[in-house]
Amino acid sequence: IVVTQGSNIGLCLVAWFLAWIQCHVLIALLPIKLRRFPLQFISVILCISIFNFTPAAAHNWMRGFSGVHWIIANLFVICSIFCLQSYVTFLLNKRESEPLDIDSQAEIGNEGWEQNKWVIGSIVFGILGCISYSTPLALWPILCAAAVVMRFPRRITYLYFAASIVVIGLYFFTYKTPSNHPSLTKINPLKAIEYIPIYLGGIFSENIIIASIIGIIGLIGVTGFVGYWLFVKKVDRQNWLPWLSIQLYTLQTALMAAVSRSGFGLEQATASRYATLPALFWMSTIVLTVLSVRELQPTPRIQARWLTPLFAVTTVAIILMYGVGGETAIAIARRATYQPLVALSLQLGITDITLIKDRVGNKPAAFVGLIDALKTNNLVPFNRDIKKHNFCAQLDTKIDPNLLSAPKDGVPGYFDTVTKLAPAASRVIGWVGDPENNVKCIAILNQENLVRGFAMSGFPRPDLVKLFGPAYQSAAWRGYIQTSPTDKLLTAYASFKNREGWVALRNSQTINNNRNIP
Repeated sequence: IVVTQGSNIGLCLVAWFLAWIQCHVLIALLPIKLRRFPLQFISVILCISIFNFTPAAAHNWMRGFSGVHWIIANLFVICSIFCLQSYVTFLLNKRESEPLDIDSQAEIGNEGWEQNKWVIGSIVFGILGCISYSTPLALWPILCAAAVVMRFPRRITYLYFAASIVVIGLYFFTYKTPSNHPSLTKINPLKAIEYIPIYLGGIFSENIIIASIIGIIGLIGVTGFVGYWLFVKKVDRQNWLPWLSIQLYTLQTALMAAVSRSGFGLEQATASRYATLPALFWMSTIVLTVLSVRELQPTPRIQARWLTPLFAVTTVAIILMYGVGGETAIAIARRATYQPLVALSLQLGITDITLIKDRVGNKPAAFVGLIDALKTNNLVPFNRDIKKHNFCAQLDTKIDPNLLSAPKDGVPGYFDTVTKLAPAASRVIGWVGDPENNVKCIAILNQENLVRGFAMSGFPRPDLVKLFGPAYQSAAWRGYIQTSPTDKLLTAYASFKNREGWVALRNSQTINNNRNIP
């Protein structure tokens, strides 16, 4: 935030940069042997890249403040798993060179800093992840399980268990259920169970039933992979470990989300802000499928035949993922166009909860709580004077009368109300007929043609649908003005993208300064 000054674009670039680093770490987790088969290697890298930057997570890519938290937490988890795999590789290599100690957990453990740095790194990255967000709590059971299954030296195993108990214990000791979250004592177990497959499959479909079916297929797959890894001795454990760890990590985050958020409804499981985690799950599923085919069938030609259906299904999945992400991106982009209006209201001293809820986020109280801090630190939306620098018209400037025209029959519109919400600021509301979406903005001028504020169209107006048809569903406009004792008459003028000048809307508002504006 210090670097970006709270700019959403800046924070989004940070999120993309963190995801770029994560993508490189994920590629580094691939077995070196896979590089000998260029077609398979390139195909897997392409899948990793697409799922790492999943379009279904449009919320994280387009709303940087949210995206940075989710992605940096995932990055720290992936780095921790990378350190875990590196230590396992070292351990297995040492056991191969010292076969007499292969069944001993106690003998190996005096490796020194050069080797134990991987253990320390996995713990440090895990702690950093938990500082960033709560999802990396799911990493600690994986570290402990890996230490037991891979027969780490006892002191390393004890270290993992001790660190896990401290980190998880400290979290739950300080945890408080948010006031807007359902109580953990009122969890519906069946709803929580239903939530998990929807959470996993939601990046491919917003339909709960379809998402649930896809998620169940994924759960069956991870069960098979874990069973194969545990009980088939010939499997290359160190190459499978990171991808199984990622699968189990995302599966545990699904469980955490089910416990804490299933009370909001099953539809919430498909929320775009969660999508980076299911994307990691399916990416790992693809990699594990490739590795299992290579384990079961050593002949490259037959491997290609087996993998062709996998990549065909993956292609369909990617298309579905882009469909889900595209719809979310359009909705977020539309809401983002109203940032100047939100900035104007706040800089005029108006906290319009309805506007914040409709155009900023569904938790207006959280945003309102940040307003003073944003203003104190000169962060967005206080990093520039929106009254002087906006897309519509600079406040307190005079519009040339030659650019102003009276109401026209071809431009239906109305100035409904002026409502005082602050000592020197008011909200203005009206509507304008704009079926072709050509209205740029609405400027509010006083009797001297001085700009007092601006408004934006696109707000719902159900009553107009009954009168004029569905084209007027979003014909309402809303804006904010700074008021002056010298104002006697306020007129709304519409500006259009495809023409010059301003067209007045009907019903100018007469201001009586002997009484308050209603």
